[in-house]
Amino acid sequence: MNNQLLTLVFSKARNRLLAVARRFSAADDDAANDVLQEAFIRLWSSKSTPKSEAEAIALSTTTVKNLCIDSLRRQASAPTVSIDDASPQVADIDDDADSKAQAADRADLYIEVQTLIEANLSDRDRQILYLRDRDGWEMADIAERFNLSEANARLILSRARRTIREIYIRRSKS
Repeated sequence: MNNQLLTLVFSKARNRLLAVARRFSAADDDAANDVLQEAFIRLWSSKSTPKSEAEAIALSTTTVKNLCIDSLRRQASAPTVSIDDASPQVADIDDDADSKAQAADRADLYIEVQTLIEANLSDRDRQILYLRDRDGWEMADIAERFNLSEANARLILSRARRTIREIYIRRSKS
């Protein structure tokens, strides 16, 4: 990435990127700033070269989001240690109940979003969304499979995500 473009993007979009870090990680300001710093370091040493400021912002936002998700995954897989030596069993029971409730909430959310996807996206858009987000396919491979340009496949994916997000937000407010 062009270092001048990177510095410009981070300067202009810092508050927005900080908001993304807070939203995805539910973190305090210090943790969100740490995520931004890590994203800046990764992008600085990245071999990717965006061609525009908009592409650089998108790459920066994606990097921040992915770092937050990675951090959440590490926290979820780390064993919890009870500080209270007098009653470690009580802390373990509370942690188990919290994690079961969170898992149930995530499962409900997954089913709700899955239903929205099935009901509101065309077959092609749904397949593109699943191949990218669920199966982790590269955009070039998705574009090739559907005989599209990579830019067109990205546009379809973006519109599909936006459609589901807008419908979900409208339903949540109702």
